[in-house]
Amino acid sequence: MAAQESYVVELVKDQQISARRGLAFLIHEKDKSINAKGVFDILGAKAGQKVRTGFDHWLTGVTNKKRFHGWDEAEKRGCFVFKWKEGQQGHRFYGFLCHPLLKYPGFEFCVLVSHATKNRRDTDPRELKRVNALRTNEAVKKAIAEATKDLKPGETK
Repeated sequence: MAAQESYVVELVKDQQISARRGLAFLIHEKDKSINAKGVFDILGAKAGQKVRTGFDHWLTGVTNKKRFHGWDEAEKRGCFVFKWKEGQQGHRFYGFLCHPLLKYPGFEFCVLVSHATKNRRDTDPRELKRVNALRTNEAVKKAIAEATKDLKPGETK
């Protein structure tokens, strides 16, 4: 029970929310696999700029599969990834997409869950399985609802 209560969704600070999309981190104090925000917070200036540029592109509707994408396969649908490199090392923020605003049903919200390093072509299926499980978790849905209850598309948080 305590584990469920500790899910928090936090909007990405200083990030413009577009009229169609928003971005946040899932946080869980005890689950160390939910680590995207912790990694994001310690990114260096160069890597941080690369990641924020990817966020900006996605938020404004740009298509750039080298920086971010979802999947078409049924078992991966709903999952999303932001990608960048530092030297030869590939990095990924894995998350999921949802539509939490009843007043704005077309509004798409990306909740980032985990960070992983990657140098192979295929994504570790365990990453996406974990993300998908969280996407459908009722406690996570409640945390999303709480984080977005006063959200208005187009504002900066």
